[in-house]
Amino acid sequence: METICTVLGWDLPHIQTIQLYETLPSTNDFAKAQIRAGSAHGTVIWALEQTAGRGRRGRPWFSDNTSLTFSIIWRFPDYTKTGLLPLALGLGIARELQAYSSAIKVKWPNDLWVGRHKLGGILCESIKTPQGVWVVAGVGINVNRSQGQVQLPRASLEECCGYPLARFEVLSRALKGANDCLAQLWAGELDLREGFGLYGNFLNRPICLISSGEERLATAREVLPDGSLLVEAAGGLLEAVFPEEVSLRFPEEEASSKQGESDKNRCDKAH
Repeated sequence: METICTVLGWDLPHIQTIQLYETLPSTNDFAKAQIRAGSAHGTVIWALEQTAGRGRRGRPWFSDNTSLTFSIIWRFPDYTKTGLLPLALGLGIARELQAYSSAIKVKWPNDLWVGRHKLGGILCESIKTPQGVWVVAGVGINVNRSQGQVQLPRASLEECCGYPLARFEVLSRALKGANDCLAQLWAGELDLREGFGLYGNFLNRPICLISSGEERLATAREVLPDGSLLVEAAGGLLEAVFPEEVSLRFPEEEASSKQGESDKNRCDKAH
């Protein structure tokens, strides 16, 4: 099934058209193909079910009819600002979703969390064409119950507010947050330090940084204007780290992940 509708009545200049599909392997991959086929800035690809989605570092992201999965196509006039888009999106969408619960926060660089569990994720990918640089911004949100073939427990919006939600309602809020954050980014009005101070869940608490298979503990202090995270290591040494260099986990999250891997290994050996 495919339904293409022009968005009317929304004051969202960077959201122009929604294409709805029953099932897609990956909304990001489909969106990149649509760019090559001539899709316009502001096109949204929404799949009711996604069978081969992925998150950061290629981690699988599965979604069915209880989750919201979509990708937005944007043409970027200033390529230097594409690196800040994932962080801006996390903040913009979290701000809008707080209508459901003030507990919805962002874990740097752009994961949506509720308490100790992940609610959603964002994956941005760039593509160059003769017409310029384009970005596909993929978003996945657990709407009505925890889903996904991932290691960690998942949260859902239904668990936050206590009742099931219509996915289109959540989509409309998420698209408003996405539109507004892009406008701020392009206008030079995006304040990452302030935004993560308001909506971040990681500042001034112990974190585990993972890079090239090595782990180290630090304390997150603030997000700098270039999108890097200022951390304080043992001995008070301050260091700025970038999303492409490290993964951030909370100590309890890392312990849960290792326990899950240990349990899986035991199961594999048993079979």
